[in-house]
Amino acid sequence: MENNYSWFVAVVTHNTEMKCVERLEKLVNTWRSSKAIDSSEEVATYVPTQTVVRIQPSTGRRVRVKKVLAPCYLFIRCKDTVRYQIACEAPYILRFLMDRASKTESGRNDFARIPNGQMENFKRMVEEAVNAVIIDPSRVHVGDKVRITTGRLAGLVGNICKEPDGSSMIALRVDFLGYAKMQCPSDILELVKE
Repeated sequence: MENNYSWFVAVVTHNTEMKCVERLEKLVNTWRSSKAIDSSEEVATYVPTQTVVRIQPSTGRRVRVKKVLAPCYLFIRCKDTVRYQIACEAPYILRFLMDRASKTESGRNDFARIPNGQMENFKRMVEEAVNAVIIDPSRVHVGDKVRITTGRLAGLVGNICKEPDGSSMIALRVDFLGYAKMQCPSDILELVKE
């Protein structure tokens, strides 16, 4: 863990993800100004969104809207002490996801922590993808590990999976969330040797 910072997964009310980011930033700034936390303390938030085109039923017009890819989840990168403070003082954060497979020193379940590398790859996939990204919470059967060779996502490593309709997708594992998947032409993929 670099500098004891971790990505935690906070659960919030549906359709309040972006508002919770604003409220959390104000709360953290208040803590900094009142010296409740050190001014050098980093607190980063992330809500994965993608712009999609929807047709308004009343007018038939096409409108671009931001769609939250992981509804009810807010990703927060901070130290464990700040996570505790957020849990105590931010009523809009309902809870933090727990990792039932991991125990603390006292034998209790630990909080879910997403590795920094997985979060960076996930953010890159969401922000730079040309095709729609889909979050699949199921534990899909993952096949060969591949690397994208060209385009905006060149160098991104994921796994190939088959959809029920027979199409192939590249899947990127994100602990405690599932897989972020998108269609990717097979001619820009190369097999990664382990």
